[in-house]
Amino acid sequence: MNDIKSNLVVQLQEVVTLLNKIERTYASERLKTIGELQSRIWDEPALQKEELYFLQELAGDLNFYETVEKDRDETLGYFGDGRLLELTAAALKKTEALLNTQ
Repeated sequence: MNDIKSNLVVQLQEVVTLLNKIERTYASERLKTIGELQSRIWDEPALQKEELYFLQELAGDLNFYETVEKDRDETLGYFGDGRLLELTAAALKKTEALLNTQ
């Protein structure tokens, strides 16, 4: 496996780890993990590929996650845990499928 492909696999595995961590942690700790995931997606050159654009969309969508229901303005697109878990599960499925083809 060449270095570029190897780096992509490592980065995708880290994305999977962070997605799983988001699903397993309490809401109060999720924001930190979401920030880690967003930084990795936005800052890692290996993840800047067209076939990984769904990760860019996910990172942007995660800006609208609000842990506190009374602070969540759904008319502006903010969402809670239910939608967060839907988004992360869909991204996890796509990312794992990509890893299986590498």
